Amino acid sequence: MIRRRSLKNLKLSTASFAAVIYGLALGSSDPSAHAQSQERPAHEGHVGVPGGGGDETETATVADIQVGLGGHGHHGDGPGEKLKQEVLTKTPQSGNVITSTTIKDQQIDNLTDVSHYVAGYRPNIGQPRASRMTIRGVGIAGSGGTGYQSDTGYVVDDVYWAFPGFQWGDLVDVSSVELLYGPTGTAGNKNTNVGSLIFHTQLPSFEDKTTVSVNYGTYNRTRDTLNSTGTLIPDTLAYRFAGYINHGDGYYRDGYSGSTYQEINRAGLHAQLLGVGDDWSDRLSFTYNGSNEHNSYLTGTVGDTSLVYANLTLPKSSFFQNMWAKLHWPVLTIDPNTPYIARQGRDPAHSLMLTNTYSKQVGDNTFKSISAVGYDAFRQFGYSDNQLLELGFGSAGMDTYALQTSQEFRLSSPKDQPIEWTTGLFTYYEAAQDRMHHWEFGYNSAAWLGYPGALPGLRPWWLTKAGDFQAAAYGQATWHATEQAAITFGLRDSYEDRYKATKFQTPWYYGLPITPAQQAFAMAAAGGYFPSDSGGFTHFHNGVTGILNPQYQLNENVLLYALVGRGDKAGAVNSTGTDVASYDKAAKTFTLATFSPPFTKGEISWDYELGAKTNWFDGKLISNINLYWNDLFNFQATQTRTIATSPVLVTQSYLGNVPHMRLRGIEFVQQWSPIEELTFNLNGAYTEARYVSYPDSPSPTDWTFSGAPATLSLSNTRVTGLPWWQINGGYAYHVPVGRALAGLGGWLGEQNYTLFHYTNASWYNKQQYTNPWSLIQYWQPAYVMFDAGFGLHTDDRRVQVTLWGKNLFDNRAWTSWSPGASGAPTTVGVSTSGPRLLGVTSSVTF
Repeated sequence: MIRRRSLKNLKLSTASFAAVIYGLALGSSDPSAHAQSQERPAHEGHVGVPGGGGDETETATVADIQVGLGGHGHHGDGPGEKLKQEVLTKTPQSGNVITSTTIKDQQIDNLTDVSHYVAGYRPNIGQPRASRMTIRGVGIAGSGGTGYQSDTGYVVDDVYWAFPGFQWGDLVDVSSVELLYGPTGTAGNKNTNVGSLIFHTQLPSFEDKTTVSVNYGTYNRTRDTLNSTGTLIPDTLAYRFAGYINHGDGYYRDGYSGSTYQEINRAGLHAQLLGVGDDWSDRLSFTYNGSNEHNSYLTGTVGDTSLVYANLTLPKSSFFQNMWAKLHWPVLTIDPNTPYIARQGRDPAHSLMLTNTYSKQVGDNTFKSISAVGYDAFRQFGYSDNQLLELGFGSAGMDTYALQTSQEFRLSSPKDQPIEWTTGLFTYYEAAQDRMHHWEFGYNSAAWLGYPGALPGLRPWWLTKAGDFQAAAYGQATWHATEQAAITFGLRDSYEDRYKATKFQTPWYYGLPITPAQQAFAMAAAGGYFPSDSGGFTHFHNGVTGILNPQYQLNENVLLYALVGRGDKAGAVNSTGTDVASYDKAAKTFTLATFSPPFTKGEISWDYELGAKTNWFDGKLISNINLYWNDLFNFQATQTRTIATSPVLVTQSYLGNVPHMRLRGIEFVQQWSPIEELTFNLNGAYTEARYVSYPDSPSPTDWTFSGAPATLSLSNTRVTGLPWWQINGGYAYHVPVGRALAGLGGWLGEQNYTLFHYTNASWYNKQQYTNPWSLIQYWQPAYVMFDAGFGLHTDDRRVQVTLWGKNLFDNRAWTSWSPGASGAPTTVGVSTSGPRLLGVTSSVTF
C-alpha cells in the first residue's frame, strides 16, 4: 500500500520489510524491495548522503514524502539496485555496490564476505582492535594502533567511525554496501585520502512487518536474526528493530585443552525511530555489537627457527634447542591448525553507536544535522605462548577504550540544477586509551631469561592516551556547463589538534628476597620497558583537501571523467613509541635512553584518475574502467633509529614517515544481464604500491647480526603483503517455477515460487611476505575463495530457504611469515577468513 502526503520536497521512502526466520525450511524477506537516498553530492561517493535505505524502503530525504512499501521482485527494481545503477553509470568516480538482494541471497554477514565481492578492499581483521582495512593497499599505518589515522574511511549511515573496534562484529541490518575510491571530505563527513567503505542500513517503515531467520551450518554454527518494523504514530513515527545472535566453533583446535580458537560468539542489535512531518524528518539510531571469543590466536608455529643471517651465519641456537637446553621442554606441535596454547583467554568486546539525522526543508534547499557518539571497549587476554610454555613476552594482552563524537551541519541545493552545491561544518572528537599488558611472566620466564626477577604473574602496564579534535569547513559545487559537460569543484579546510601521553608502570612484588629493582631489571631486559612517563604532547595541523572532477557524457552509452584530488591526513599519534632502555647485563643496571617522537608528520596525497563508464543494450551490459596514479608524501609507516647509549647501542622502532610512496593501478567493473533473470558480474583491481623514496627502512631480522646496518633502503621497491591482482566474478540466476510445491497443499502449495542459484569466486594473486633484502624469501601462493548456493523463495519473498557454501575449496591462506630467531620458531599468520562452511538459511516474513 502506498500513502502519499503533499509535503513540498520531502520524500520519505519507507522502510523495510520485516522478516521472521524460524526453522531450516522457511525463507526470507523481500531483499529487493529496498531504497537508497537519491540526495547525493556530485562527488564524494555518497559519503555526504543521509544513511541509506532499507530492504524495502527509500531513505528519508527532503522531497515528496512517500511512506509505503518499495517495489517487490527478485532483482533490478529495488533502491539498492537503483543505487548500483547510478554508481556504475552516472557517478564520475570509481566505485561499486553490493545490493540488498546479494547480501541476503548470498549470505554476506561480515567484512570478510564484503571483500569477496568488491575488488581493491581488504578488511585485514584479526581481532576487535586491529582491523587494518585498506583500499588500494593502504589504510592504517604499521600494525595499527590507538591514535593512528587511516587513509581508508569506514562510514555507516553518513557517520565516519575511526576506531577499528567499530568495524568489529557481524553486519547489523545492512541494506547495501558501497566501495568508492578517491579522496573524500569536500562534500561532508571526515576526510580520507584513498576512499571509503560505506554502509547503508534499513529504515523504519510505516507498514508492520516482522522477519525471523534461522541459519545453521558446519562447525555448529547458528545465526538467528529478527527484524521488525511498523507504526507507532500513524504517518508520523515509525520504529525498526533488528537483532542477531551468532555462535559457532572455531576452526583451530587446541591439542591440549580441546578449546577452539577464532570461534564465533557474538550478538548485536540495531534500534531506530523515524519521525516525519510536513517539511522535516528525524532518524534516531542505536547500534550495539558485542562478542566474547578466543580471537588472539593469530600466529601459528610451523617449524624450528629457520633464520639465516645475511652474512650466511646462523643463530647460536634455535628456539627448539633453547627449549630443551633451558627448560628440558619437548616440542608439542608444528601444525598451525593444532596449537598448544598456555593461558589463552577470551577477549570480550563491546561497541555502541548512537546517531541522529535531522533533515529540514529550507526554501528550496535541504538542511541536515548529523550527530553521533560511539563507545568501544575491548579487553584482550590471549598470551599465545605455544608449546604450553609460559613465557609471556610480547603477547597480545591489551585493554582498549575509545570514545568518539561528531557533529555536522550541512546545507544542500536542489538537484538537477545548472549549479548544484553542498556546504557545511564538521566537528569531530576522539579520546582513546590503551592499557597494554604485553608481558606477563609465567613459570618458565625466569629460567628462560636467566633472571630470577622474572617472577610469575609480574605484569607491566603500558598506558597510552590519544586524543583528536577536528573542526572543518567544506564546500562543493557541480556546474553543468552543457547537457553533456559538467565539472565539480570541492574544497575543505580542516584544523586538527592531536594529543598523546605515555606512561609505563608495573606493580612490583614487595617483601620478597627478589627486590623490585631486580624485577625491574628482568622486565627491561625482556623488552618490557621500565617505569617512565613521557608527559603530555599536543600537535596542531591545518590540512587542505580539494578536488577537480570534470565529466563528459559522450553519448547515451559513454560517460568520460577525470579527477585531480589533493588529500591531507594529520600526523598520527605514536602510540607504540615508549621509552628505550639501555641496560648493562653485567652490572644489572638500566637507564632511560629516550622516548620516540610523539607524532608523525602529516601525509599529503595527490591523486590523478581517468575513467570511462559505459552501458549498452538498454543497460544490460555495463563496462567500466578506471586508471589511477596516487602519490603519497610522508606516508606513515614503521621506522627504526639507532641510539648511542652506554654501554650499548639501542635500536628503537616507532611510527614515522616514508618520504614518497606511489599507488597506481586499474579498477574495472563488468555486469551483463543477457536476460532479466540472469546476471553475470566481474570486477577486479590491479594495485602497484611502491616506495619511491624510502632510504631508511628498518632492517629485517636476518640483518640484525653484529655490525649490520639498522636501516636499509627500500626505495623503488614494491610494498609487500599485498596481492597485485584481485578479481571477483560470479552469477545470479532466478528462475520462476510456478507452484512448485502444489503437492504440499495449504498456503505453501498455493504460492508461486522462484528458484535461484549463484556462484562467486574471488581470486588473489600471489603475495610477498618477506623484506626484499631478506636472504630467504616467502611468497603466499595465489588462491581462490569460492562461494556458491541455491534456494527457493515465494515470489513475494515471504518465505525463503537457501542452501549455501563458503570457501568451498577450503583455502586457508597465511597472512604473514617469519623465520623466527633464537627466541622464536618459524611462524605464520593464520587465516582469519574461515574454513569451508556449509549451511542452510530459512526465513519467513509475516
